[in-house]
Order: sequence, then C-alpha cells, then structure tokens
Amino acid sequence: MKKKEVMIITAILAVSFIALIIFYFMNKDETLVEVLYQDPDTNETSVVLTFDMNEDGYYELDVPNGKFHIEVKNGRYRAIDVDCPNQNCVNVGWVPSLGVFSPIICIPNGITIQVVN
Repeated sequence: MKKKEVMIITAILAVSFIALIIFYFMNKDETLVEVLYQDPDTNETSVVLTFDMNEDGYYELDVPNGKFHIEVKNGRYRAIDVDCPNQNCVNVGWVPSLGVFSPIICIPNGITIQVVN
C-alpha cells in the first residue's frame, strides 16, 4: 500500500470512530421502549408498558400463559423467566442500546418489545 492510501484509510476510520462516539452520547439521554400486547380475540394492539433503557429495572407482566419478566440493566434489556412453551423470546438475549434495535417477540403471549425512539 502506498503512504497516501494508508493516510486515507486512517482518516476514514478516525471520522467513523468520532461519528460513533457522537451517536452514542446523543442517544444516551433517553431511549424509550414500548411493550405491546396483541389480544388474540380482537386482534387489537395496546401499549402495556413503556420504559427507558438507560434506567435499570425489572418488570413483571401478566400474560395469557402466566408471567412475562423484563430485565433492564446497563442500557440493555431482555426477556427472562417467561411462561411460554418455546422460549424463543428468552433466547434473543440482551438487546443493546447502541446499534441495531431488534424487537423481542413472544408469539404465544402476544408480546412485542420494541424501541420507539
């Protein structure tokens, strides 16, 4: 590689790193997450819980199959101790505060957890 190419790659990496840091601190203020419930009889969706990802907490919801627990810690959240047959929502693991926000979906209980801002 030529010296000029190395300088260009270094500059691109530096700008990317600075943009990532700025994005991280700008989103540190408040990241709201909604927990939605879809009623299987009426097919209506309602917000049953809203929380900030940056505030540690533990939430318990009553769902058709029993209980649904959500843990929020260090800017991340996850579904734990869920009463459902397949445990796919638990297997998603931690959803991070930085990067791609993927929803946690529990089909047997009609629950969706998603970032709204």
